[in-house]
Amino acid sequence: MKVCGIIAEYDPFHQGHLYQLNKAREITKADYMVCVLGSAFSQRGDAMMFSTHDRARMALMNGFDLVLGLPYAFSCAQANRFAMGGVGILHHLNVITHQSFGCETMDLSAMAATAHMLHAPDEQFSGILKHALEEGHSFVKAQGLAMTACLPQVDEALFSAPNFILGVSYLRAHLELKSPMIPVPVLRETDYHSKVLTGLPSASAVRGMLLKDRRTDLQGVCPDTSLDIVQKALIHPPDALDKVLLATLRDISASQMRKMPEISEGLEDRIKHALREVTSRADLIQRVKTRRYPIPRINRALTHALVGMDTRHDVPAYARLLGFHDRALPLLAAIAQAGFPLVHRPAKENRVDLSLDMKAEELWYIGSGQPMKTAWQQEIIRLQ
Repeated sequence: MKVCGIIAEYDPFHQGHLYQLNKAREITKADYMVCVLGSAFSQRGDAMMFSTHDRARMALMNGFDLVLGLPYAFSCAQANRFAMGGVGILHHLNVITHQSFGCETMDLSAMAATAHMLHAPDEQFSGILKHALEEGHSFVKAQGLAMTACLPQVDEALFSAPNFILGVSYLRAHLELKSPMIPVPVLRETDYHSKVLTGLPSASAVRGMLLKDRRTDLQGVCPDTSLDIVQKALIHPPDALDKVLLATLRDISASQMRKMPEISEGLEDRIKHALREVTSRADLIQRVKTRRYPIPRINRALTHALVGMDTRHDVPAYARLLGFHDRALPLLAAIAQAGFPLVHRPAKENRVDLSLDMKAEELWYIGSGQPMKTAWQQEIIRLQ
């Protein structure tokens, strides 16, 4: 049995995602396609535009057989932790034979060389990294400088390409977990941050259209199988939780904030100082950011404060079962033999991680203008 896994956010699911899904199935000849889907908050730290269950339904309607939820602690995280969470789930299901991901290059040797260097850095790499950090560069920038110096055979531009970086993070997770999964890159021809709706668009471009209330212009941009959801679903405005965030930050001490992921090196003091002079999340980020504290890191730190995440989680202990096709019942039976927990009924569970997930979901529904209880009323999606 061949089973291919894809880790994604699908906010929303568009033609570029459908292309990757179909290409991965074609390359791997997979009997089943499994999606590990990001939670209510993205890797960037933003609230997803569409609910977790709307995104899961889109994935199922476009060809996935099984959709699992990535815990918040790994969904809203920098690339290495996001990758470890998703790959960890796929690995521990004990049925996944391949993992596919979009990338700016098909050069697996370049990705593998980079992953091995980051997994077991040599003295030269460590020295350059340390020097760059001492000069005030962000960790991501410092790491890029070290990779450029130590891996001259790899195109330097790739070290700042978001999907290459994420692909390398996936391969690092494979190494750390000693996973036998076969990596399957699919060439991504659209800029991750492109705002143009041409060819295979980026999710950023689609979200931009939605924020301009131009849902009717998305015909052909999103597959017909998900277009109805995209055009009718309630969405989460980007600034909907700003006031909640500012009030939350007011009541958190600097020492409490220091315990949260992404917060170190005095970032908590900058946040507390700037908090008195701002009226929005965007204003706060602009006042706090520096070369050492890039916007994505600050954005995630603020979301962790909002959700109340104050501990680090090294490996995922479970995944949420969001939905499946009946044709995947044999696959679910095989997964059950591995013993990895798939959470069916959040209200009956008593896990710290799950409480965090459900708080993130509750906040998402508040921001979209719905009562908190909606988060607990979502049923597992089952399609025939």
